[in-house]
Amino acid sequence: MTTTHRVLVPFELPDADPLPSVLIETLTEIEAVVLGHYGLPEQTPPSVARDQFEAEASAEVDALARPFADAGIPVTTRLVFGKAREKTIDRVAIEEDCDVILTPGEATAVETVFVPLRGETNFDRILSFVVELLTATDATVTLFHAGDDSDRLPGEQILADAAEYLADAGIAPERVDQQLAEGGDVGRSIVDLGDAYDLIVLGETEPSLVDRIFGSVPAQVTADSDDPAFVVRNVEES
Repeated sequence: MTTTHRVLVPFELPDADPLPSVLIETLTEIEAVVLGHYGLPEQTPPSVARDQFEAEASAEVDALARPFADAGIPVTTRLVFGKAREKTIDRVAIEEDCDVILTPGEATAVETVFVPLRGETNFDRILSFVVELLTATDATVTLFHAGDDSDRLPGEQILADAAEYLADAGIAPERVDQQLAEGGDVGRSIVDLGDAYDLIVLGETEPSLVDRIFGSVPAQVTADSDDPAFVVRNVEES
């Protein structure tokens, strides 16, 4: 199987909830890296925790990764004992060449996907990942733009170009909808509208990977929404 994306799926150990099977099914065209981050108190050295908990933590990570392998998804596992979850995700994403990071959420089905697009930044990479998701599922997608006059392209053109990209990739036009909003709080708009969908796909825009994942609009969305969200890294600027 030829894969074009590599998704990092972080879990917080111990006693992490497994990824819902409906989300695993969206990744059948994609490689996955399962990261188990074992959070430690400030006074506990990672070496001490590893000596004490490595065996059971490794077994838990293997169990979390097993459904991926059972679905035929190429999967790599990583286990990290530490105190800085965000920095660990940053580092492992770079080390493992992951261009997408999943923030798990509540999911019982993946029938509708919400894709906010700001402009040209990261455009092709976001949409190529959406193609992979739509190829693996029967979901429909809503392409959404909320912007202002500072955008280099008008919103209508961004959405039209995105729809054309999906059509050229073989996605049936009846599976694609477009929605345009101008101005306002972009993050709030994405959260409010995204709540009506099963899954959100959005891209990084800031120069710092940690800021892009855990700050700005992506962080607002992943913090305020119960939906699972795939954040597509802008790896050319990392």
